[in-house]
Amino acid sequence: MYNEYLPVAFSDELKDKLEVQLLNKDILLLRREEKIYAFSNRCPHRLAKLSHGKFLDNEIQCPYHGWRYNLEGKLTYIPSLGKSMNVKLEKYFVKEKYGIIWVSIKEPKEDLPEISDWTGFRKIKCGPYYIKANPFRVLENLMDVSHFPFIHEGYLGDPKFPSIPEYDAKLNDEGVIMENVNVYQPNPDGLSQGKYFNYTYKVLRPLLLYFSKINERGEIFSMIFTIKPEAKDKSIVYAWILMNYAYDTPEEKIRKFEDEIIMQDKEILETQPYEYYLDPSKEIHVKADLGSVLYKQYLKKRVGQFEELGLI
Repeated sequence: MYNEYLPVAFSDELKDKLEVQLLNKDILLLRREEKIYAFSNRCPHRLAKLSHGKFLDNEIQCPYHGWRYNLEGKLTYIPSLGKSMNVKLEKYFVKEKYGIIWVSIKEPKEDLPEISDWTGFRKIKCGPYYIKANPFRVLENLMDVSHFPFIHEGYLGDPKFPSIPEYDAKLNDEGVIMENVNVYQPNPDGLSQGKYFNYTYKVLRPLLLYFSKINERGEIFSMIFTIKPEAKDKSIVYAWILMNYAYDTPEEKIRKFEDEIIMQDKEILETQPYEYYLDPSKEIHVKADLGSVLYKQYLKKRVGQFEELGLI
């Protein structure tokens, strides 16, 4: 997970500087002249947080003893010495995409994927949502449709229509791909009438999910979900709704619908174990769980065990 781009904040949360944590690292985000930087937030001198310091001529000054660092993380001045030393802050890989700031602790395996719906669609920011649950279980829940009739009754499912027909699912270089996932939904987007909908799900990175569904009028409702793994029992979900219709509907109404869906998920997610098992024999699976089984295979191959986040 150290060489994966992971979300740390929405773009609009970072004005000039912001402190975040990721994988037990205290990180300082800086925005200067439309560029973003990510460094260790601890001054190596006495480990004070640099985020409590201030900018001086495009340098960050430690609030404790005034040590100054440039935008490459290099120490430029120690007031008590009147000169510098050969010291550099730990620097991380950072990028801004999909209205989110992403950080990779080490050189990332690959860039973030392209999601075509981001261009030309209406965008509605949702979250962040704070859930006391394992981050991999949270993502698994977001790609699971057989819980819709029970957790999201009256919204995304109906107990009178619990059956999930067999769907197409595969594991390839793109990630986990689920297609032709059909489910009856009484109110699929907070705006529509009940009918069967056909979903496509794509797990594009260990904690990045995209789904889309299209109706008979060619109206597409899709979402991007990504999860910041705070710990094995703490997850933060960042999400975007992407739509090519309902431009006149207030975004607050659409966001409220998603807020309700996530709160319903949160209630059950927080009852599950804080571990996520790579071994499928630890749990029982049925045909509707094919996507989850492939997700475990994907994680086993790409990440392996990561006990810090309960991935075992």
